[in-house]
Amino acid sequence: MKLNIKPEPDFERIKKALLLQGRSDRPPLGEFSIAKSIKEAIIGRPLVTADDEIEFWIKAGYDYIHVRPHYQFDAVTHADGNIEGVGVLQTWQDLREKDWPWRTEIDSVDYSLLEAVSKRLPQDMKIIMSTGDIFTRAWTHMGYTHFCISLFEQPDLVAELMREQGEAIYEVNRRAVEIAGDRIGAIWYTDDIAFNSGLLVQPEFLREHLFPWMKKIAALAQELNVPFLYHTDGNLWEVFDDFVEIGINAIHPLEPKSMDAEEVKAKRGHQFCLIGNIDVDLLSRGTPEQVRQLVRDRIEKLGYDGGYCVGSSNTIPDYVNPLNYAAMIEEAFRGY
Repeated sequence: MKLNIKPEPDFERIKKALLLQGRSDRPPLGEFSIAKSIKEAIIGRPLVTADDEIEFWIKAGYDYIHVRPHYQFDAVTHADGNIEGVGVLQTWQDLREKDWPWRTEIDSVDYSLLEAVSKRLPQDMKIIMSTGDIFTRAWTHMGYTHFCISLFEQPDLVAELMREQGEAIYEVNRRAVEIAGDRIGAIWYTDDIAFNSGLLVQPEFLREHLFPWMKKIAALAQELNVPFLYHTDGNLWEVFDDFVEIGINAIHPLEPKSMDAEEVKAKRGHQFCLIGNIDVDLLSRGTPEQVRQLVRDRIEKLGYDGGYCVGSSNTIPDYVNPLNYAAMIEEAFRGY
């Protein structure tokens, strides 16, 4: 599939948006997770090597290469049916006596793509490196219901699990920074803490057990003098002040059903770059013209001052219509 654009990648374009430094020639694109099938449709062949990955991000019009170190810290996933009830980690005995992957696999994290892209990084591009899911991994392993009950019945267990998850993810970030250094242009942390009407847990829990780890990861970005981005679904009004204190520069993905993006822009646009808000359902089931209209509307209402990156309201899964994905990109390239 050929995109009707002329890619001219320049990391300064997206950096300017992320740091709220005004408008560039056009709104940058912002996305961290894109299905392999969509990438293959863009480059016209199987996605196998680091060079294939780099070619996709260039051809698709991005100013950066997204890289996520590959780590397998999950003993249970969203595909398992027990994550909503009682999970695989229930007691102190479970935590102490089992060989959990976030302990045993920390030295097996695969940084090979990060290393390869670092060596082949095109001129004027940077890497945006992401990790995530300290909170999400904790509750999925305990099961959400059991996790919530344990907040009251065994809070020390929950706190220790969060500490172990935080240490593991921080260490992945630290080693990634050590490997790629100044080739990293931004760090993107991902971890869903909310749903459509509010937070998944009380903000006090997040302030005690999650946000300090995010602040440590943000400090790595600050040491590199690069932006720190955060992906979380849901309604976030209760914690925007916390995000400022953590040092978050940009918020993704602004789910349309969770918050009004124009209200977020009006009240918080001076503090955060906004990324996303292009409805995934529309990208999947709408028409290219509908997508173009929405992108144009978002650019006009969210990007008038430059503090907006065009992207999906979540991620680009394999069921997104490639023609609609192309329409989103092409409309962004039309500029302001």
